[in-house]
Amino acid sequence: MNLRDLQYVIAVAEHQNFTRAAQAVAVSQPALSNQIKKLEAELGVPIFERGRDGVLLTAFGQELIGHATQITEIVDSIGDLARRHKTTELPAIRLGMTPTLAAYLSHYFRELFAKAASDRKIIIVEEYPVALARMVEERSIDMAFVARKSFDQIYGGSTRPLDFTSLWLEPLYLAVRSGHPLSRKSSIWAHEVPADKLIRFPISFGYDLERDLPPASDKVAEETGIDVTTARFETVCRYVAQSDAYTMVNAIAAEQFKRDGFGLSFLPFDDKGNMRELGALTRPQYPNPEIVEAMGEFVCQHPPQGTVASRNTRLTKERISTNS
Repeated sequence: MNLRDLQYVIAVAEHQNFTRAAQAVAVSQPALSNQIKKLEAELGVPIFERGRDGVLLTAFGQELIGHATQITEIVDSIGDLARRHKTTELPAIRLGMTPTLAAYLSHYFRELFAKAASDRKIIIVEEYPVALARMVEERSIDMAFVARKSFDQIYGGSTRPLDFTSLWLEPLYLAVRSGHPLSRKSSIWAHEVPADKLIRFPISFGYDLERDLPPASDKVAEETGIDVTTARFETVCRYVAQSDAYTMVNAIAAEQFKRDGFGLSFLPFDDKGNMRELGALTRPQYPNPEIVEAMGEFVCQHPPQGTVASRNTRLTKERISTNS
């Protein structure tokens, strides 16, 4: 007697018909009937009464079916237990993101990795681009999502290469409070942005047009009382929503602020460099390249709201080098 025999008994008892039971367990009717007969011969007592009205359990069969059901349920639970342990034993995937992405893409990336690596846990680490690149090199994180421009600005040389897989393009906006005089404009050029109220972060967002914006002003820092070297991105945006100051906001964050009712208006820039390219930074020896490929497929079909998938998302992989 084995587990398959018990499954056959349960199927016949449930359907009270050998033909329907055979279909339920995906075997031929003769094979099922023969296996039941062999089991009855092995046990030395009939399990079923066969008659014109169908197949009914004997008194022994009625007791047997209870035990058989318990046994199959226990076996199923053991299988579930094994699958859970198999999942938890796999190392988590550690993702690095910048502050302009981490707070607004956590749900998106969990959905993405549910498709790309459903058997792995996801841990999100928030840092600035320089630190993220080092963490990828040092294997403390598996990959980082960064702007290509940021690495072109910060790194050079060719001693320790990393792979950059382009994923999407994201526009930049000027964020002002709703009702601000600038909010009546449909768009703006970088050179039109007044310098006296612009709050700028010391870290580049990764857009070419940033070089055309007014530089950070000590006067703005004094008036706002905000230390941009330590203030969180969202804290600055909440301040802007309650004042006459303004700041730069990437599209992904802007979409989230709209959903959250921040009370901000977002002006697109007319400048040519108003888009940044974002992608996944990985080591050339990354052991799971299929995950990166699956990410590209997912982003092609479902780019983050406010962005467009890179034209060569599935294929583009460039070598970026970092200084030693």
